Amino acid sequence: MKKLLLFALLLSVVGGYAQRGHPSLKPHKARLNQQFSIEKHPGHPVAHDLNKYAIKKPFKSEQDLTIVNPVPIGQSGNAFGFAFFRTTYLWADNNINAVTFIHRMVTPPGSGYLAYDISKDGGLTWTNNVQAYDPLLEDAYDGRYPQGAIYNPSGNTDPDLAYFHYFAPTLDGSNTGGGTNWGGYAYGVKKLEEGSVPTQHNRTSTPPYYQYLPSAFTVTQTGDAWMVDENAQGNSSDYDYLGELIVGRGLWNEGTADFDYYFDQMPLEVDPDDGINDIKVAFAPDGLTGYICVMTNPVVNLPYTSYHPVLFKTTDGGDSWSEPIEVQLGGEDGLAPIREFISDSMLSLYYDPLPVPPRDEVAYYMGYECDLAVDAWGNPHLAGMVCITDLEQGLIYTAPGLFAMFHIWSDDQGLTWQAFNLADLNQFDAEFVNGEATITQYNRPQVATTMDGALVFFSWLDTENPVAADNSMPDIYFREYIPSMDYHGEEAVNVTFLSAGMWSAYFGCMSHYVFSDVFENTYTCTIPFVYTQLTNSDPTLPASFFYIPDFTRTYTVTGIDKPETEDPDKAVQNYPNPFTGRTSFRLSLDGNNPVSLHVFDLTGKMVTRVDYGTMSAGTHEIEFLANELTQGIYFYSLGIGPEIFTGKLMIRQ
Repeated sequence: MKKLLLFALLLSVVGGYAQRGHPSLKPHKARLNQQFSIEKHPGHPVAHDLNKYAIKKPFKSEQDLTIVNPVPIGQSGNAFGFAFFRTTYLWADNNINAVTFIHRMVTPPGSGYLAYDISKDGGLTWTNNVQAYDPLLEDAYDGRYPQGAIYNPSGNTDPDLAYFHYFAPTLDGSNTGGGTNWGGYAYGVKKLEEGSVPTQHNRTSTPPYYQYLPSAFTVTQTGDAWMVDENAQGNSSDYDYLGELIVGRGLWNEGTADFDYYFDQMPLEVDPDDGINDIKVAFAPDGLTGYICVMTNPVVNLPYTSYHPVLFKTTDGGDSWSEPIEVQLGGEDGLAPIREFISDSMLSLYYDPLPVPPRDEVAYYMGYECDLAVDAWGNPHLAGMVCITDLEQGLIYTAPGLFAMFHIWSDDQGLTWQAFNLADLNQFDAEFVNGEATITQYNRPQVATTMDGALVFFSWLDTENPVAADNSMPDIYFREYIPSMDYHGEEAVNVTFLSAGMWSAYFGCMSHYVFSDVFENTYTCTIPFVYTQLTNSDPTLPASFFYIPDFTRTYTVTGIDKPETEDPDKAVQNYPNPFTGRTSFRLSLDGNNPVSLHVFDLTGKMVTRVDYGTMSAGTHEIEFLANELTQGIYFYSLGIGPEIFTGKLMIRQ
């Protein structure tokens, strides 16, 4: 404790000197003050002539020589839909070869309407500006900062039978604070079949739920929807975090063809001098193992660590969640790649004229934003900016050499943690201003996977153009990770290099899932991206969106575990799972065999037995009715002749 206090005192002296003597160190506040500006006032044109600037980096591989060809998709009345840290805008589903992108609409009809763009052929052709939400309906209000995903029923391969699901905050005024009228949620679905009618639900803040601006949203491959927000009560100047997260779970209702949402609160006490900068939620392909990640600083501070990932874990599909799991960045028990990524010369510049302390006494910060995905083995993968920080002054420093984009992950489901420097960063943020209206663009880290969770991908924004003083001329950067081989791509790749999006890939985003073709152990992946084209760099003017359909990478993957079964053709799993009422098993029999099913609860007690009699050779589908069982997790033992197959059942009410 004495060492920590001494170091905090040292930083309080150096922080002031660094800010005065070395302005290039670029100090920022550790806690982001998310003030939401007014969308008004005329624009001030700013343009960049790309022909004036020399190319900074040569290509290093044949794969990098591919120049992407962005295609125009939808439009929005302004750029504010991408403010702050939401990432679930673009969503690809490999099973139906479809991809959607959500945004606010142009005027008319108005920017409070929400729409999506959709391609049903893997991003080659698009239908744009499909309205999903109408703020003029009863009990509805203007929508803002929407997120969207595809719900695809189990086993379906027809995009017309899948659904687009959206979730957004609204300006209903039920939780007013800081001069803004937040408080509402809007959510609903629209079948992807042309001519379908969307559903729409509006929920207002009602104590003890003070709804704010959810940044965490996903739809699992087993069909549950999730959102997470901070429970923050509005006052005259700001919003006060009340010590809980709002966790919403949407369960698919086959009768209404819609999600039924249930809301609960999850306690998380944070340091009263800090707050919450970002929240994300993601699940493994099985829908059982999932994580909520909060970028914050709890009441008991970790050594030499400011804002950092705090995770909650579930292994039963969200029925229960663990206590908080913290990822320590600095200090002796922190992550060695983080302690070592800043060079000796940069540390000397930062601490000048004082001596540089030992590396395990340097403090670090992660944020403002992060993203999260979960691989096939139930392991979480995070991406975010990490930089040096002054704990006493509450400042972070983002000069080149002092901050980098990191991959932080666990290969044992959260017991231990690792880190890898994806790339050193050049620029941190850029403000696009029009009078009182301001929108800030940060590095926008994102994480994606193949739908089977075998490969993990990262993207972020950075400006390498030497004439830019901030992150106002961004490109999209990319790197991959193969968990089974513990392999990161050799270097970061500039996705938009030499393309129409070069130096102008504003608010670029990547889909949570990618398209992939798999042959034996070779994956050919097309990674979907969208970026925004601003009008004269003015966030209040109409914005256009561009989709990148042709960023393709090929990987040869080894080390992926295969199911241990003597006959893969006989391996069985029920579908759908989770399910309500009934589920089915598809069997492939070599000859006549008796078939039986035993179901056990979590204590090992058998609760149901079904004998299906003797079945002949061939393919069969058997049905299991669970009307007498309560919601929860069960295990099954399926007997086919002398062979036994086991698995897990998830029953919902």
